Amino acid sequence: MKLSKVIIALTLVIAASCTGKVNKEREMLSSLLGCEIIIPASMPCRIQDTPIDYDMDNADFKIITYIDSAGCTPCKMKLSRWNAVVNEFKAIEGVDVDFLMIVNMPYNLDMRLILSLDNFQHPVSFDVDGLYMQANTIPESDIYRTFLLDADNKIVAVGNPATNPKIRDVYHRIITGNRYENHTLGYSIGESVAVGAVAVGDTIEKRFILTNNRSYAVTIQDMVPSCDCIYVESLKDTLPAGASTGVKVTYVADSTIGAFTRYVDVYYHQQDNPERLTLHGYIY
Repeated sequence: MKLSKVIIALTLVIAASCTGKVNKEREMLSSLLGCEIIIPASMPCRIQDTPIDYDMDNADFKIITYIDSAGCTPCKMKLSRWNAVVNEFKAIEGVDVDFLMIVNMPYNLDMRLILSLDNFQHPVSFDVDGLYMQANTIPESDIYRTFLLDADNKIVAVGNPATNPKIRDVYHRIITGNRYENHTLGYSIGESVAVGAVAVGDTIEKRFILTNNRSYAVTIQDMVPSCDCIYVESLKDTLPAGASTGVKVTYVADSTIGAFTRYVDVYYHQQDNPERLTLHGYIY
């Protein structure tokens, strides 16, 4: 999307959900889009109880959301909604999208319980010293605390896709480059599951559901894993119209330390493009 179109789209979305004037919102967005966001290297990150050395330098896009300590911090975190959003963007084929939630409070027993209850398996930085806000000039309003960054950490979209589906659409259009070809097919474009932090050699088993949304039967031609550490099996090969089948994906964590994405491409005889089933997480 061109910068002017992004500004107009985001302005209308934010104005529709707030009481601010359109011109003021457009001016604020214009000042933010294209600015570089600095992510201090000294901010500690973790996935639940496990500290990680999180490196987003090679990602095509990064979603950064900041939560301050004022008011009900857990309410503002919206973990269950972020689970769905991050997994959706991680499932996009051919684009590497990283995510980081920055929370201005310590990691304590209460926060440990909150992350556990929502099974939040994505990176969180507990920035007690406020390094992130010190390094960046960001407006006070919560609506300007979530950004989509490009590979150079430049802001390309503003707003929270976990709480506003219209902003979620804007993020999706930018990340995919307006590629919607898979949306016209009879099946979902894929599914993504976060497995969190795992140790080398751990075995992770996840189950996916394939659904045929077409008006005719389809047959699985092949299921191709991204590496030899992935094993996959399906309960059915042929899906009548409207039918579903379970797929079990087993991953044995390899020796490459750091963030990972592994997947299985499911090919159908009746479709050129595969449906991708993705596992993502962090190996420590």
